[in-house]
Amino acid sequence: MIVRSAGVVAAVVLSSSVFSSSAAAQDAVQWRVADGGNGHWYQAGREVTGVTWSAAASLASSLGGYLASPRTAAEDNFVWQIARSPSLWDGAMGPWLGGRQLSGASEPLGGWEWQSGEPWSIWISGAPNDACGGLNEDSLHYFSPTGSAPRQLWNDMVGDSFCGPYPLPVAYIIEWSADCNNDGIVDYGQIRAGELVDANANNIPDQCEPCSADVVEDGVVNAVDLAAVINAWGTAGGKLPRSDVDGSGLVDGADLASVLSSWGACP
Repeated sequence: MIVRSAGVVAAVVLSSSVFSSSAAAQDAVQWRVADGGNGHWYQAGREVTGVTWSAAASLASSLGGYLASPRTAAEDNFVWQIARSPSLWDGAMGPWLGGRQLSGASEPLGGWEWQSGEPWSIWISGAPNDACGGLNEDSLHYFSPTGSAPRQLWNDMVGDSFCGPYPLPVAYIIEWSADCNNDGIVDYGQIRAGELVDANANNIPDQCEPCSADVVEDGVVNAVDLAAVINAWGTAGGKLPRSDVDGSGLVDGADLASVLSSWGACP
């Protein structure tokens, strides 16, 4: 589980990726193809206080993923093994999922889509009701009507403000599915295994960010970027933070090598 406190993100890692019956804080887990899954990785994020759907979506994106999009009952059952942890709930309010309703869509069923860009298929459990006193319930989360225990029930909720007495959810489920090198394996897992380099720790393989060495962001890696790296040598980047190409916290030979190996126009 990713826990955020005072703007700091920390990963709470367990040695096993098998869920316990208590669904305690877990490391990211993969829904393995061998088990009938899609090969994607999933993990919970939790805030100290409530978080809007938009903020949760941005946090997921900043970690190289997106809010989970369980498109089948089987996938929802897998995601639920993470989301059911009581530590991710505040009364009736369970974690955010990636479903969002387009502005102006017909209520309550029209215009739902996933943050991932995948097509919306069915409303797997529960039903949208747009019942929050005229406010637009346009965001998807797990919900327990009684608030006494977590329930595997989808609910539409106001995403970016409060709905009556209900607090904002404190948690969200992140999903990773990108395969930028098209080798049939999700990049996130290969980064974890050390098979793909991710020097700046954004969960995107360095080889899939060919213009990370475009320090001045003019669409080409050339002598200007080389000079920027040299001028910032031995610092954290100074006025041009991107001169620390690999995100190590120090502009050094590794950044110089990145510029030289990426020479030319950005794709």
